[in-house]
Amino acid sequence: MNNFTKRTITGAVYVIAVISAIMFNPIVLSVFFGLIALISLYEFYKNSKIKQIFTQNILGFALAITVYLSFALKAFQLNNIYPIALSLLLTFLIFIFELYNKKGNPFTNIGYTILGIVYIVIPMGLTNYIVNPTLSPNTFIPILLLSVFILAWSNDTFAYMVGVKFGKNRLFERISPKKSWEGFFGGFIAVQIASIILYKFTNTPLFFYDWMIIGAIVSIIGTYGDLVESMFKREIGVKDSGNLLPGHGGFLDRFDIMFFTIPFVFTYLFLKLNL
Repeated sequence: MNNFTKRTITGAVYVIAVISAIMFNPIVLSVFFGLIALISLYEFYKNSKIKQIFTQNILGFALAITVYLSFALKAFQLNNIYPIALSLLLTFLIFIFELYNKKGNPFTNIGYTILGIVYIVIPMGLTNYIVNPTLSPNTFIPILLLSVFILAWSNDTFAYMVGVKFGKNRLFERISPKKSWEGFFGGFIAVQIASIILYKFTNTPLFFYDWMIIGAIVSIIGTYGDLVESMFKREIGVKDSGNLLPGHGGFLDRFDIMFFTIPFVFTYLFLKLNL
């Protein structure tokens, strides 16, 4: 099986899985993105070790679970004080346990252990709120989160196509030599068109200008998210973050845009719909 076939099959399964998880119900959504967070964190910790950075995996995963649970329980209108309290204890236990680690660069190890939570787990935790940005009881608007993914996919696809065909001016050559300004604007225009279509054919509490702003957030901030993950891989010295997704690399490679986009989209929706 050649790489194109692998990439096509994996891409189709990935899209179907994301759409199904988002649209089915809030519980399935929450479990799905919790698993995505843990797998992505595993890749982050595994790749960090290449540079002799020894993250505290057990405490890191424990902290990831409690942090994610605190987001999910709040989204379900349940008491989340216990996972929040446990998260605080685990955070400072990481510092204490590092005293016994007997590895070099202790604060680098601590920093990367906690950085994985901030970079990966918190954005995935916020997916539970995109579907209910007003935090209202018995409210589930899955099209909001699905739209963010559709816009991100549109940006990726058209940025790549336009970049390959017309790309001449490098966007950020030091980090990603292949990305071009032509590709960026190709993705940006495609996202704005997709935003108009979503505005026309979806039933949400958002106005036309909201969709334009969200589209701009996805395109601009998503590009930064892609560049940040490229910066991480360049520092570590790897081409792909993993091989769990044949033809696409790892989960960090697939969700890098979302790690940055979700916090910005949530903040906009929360302020827009609650103020």
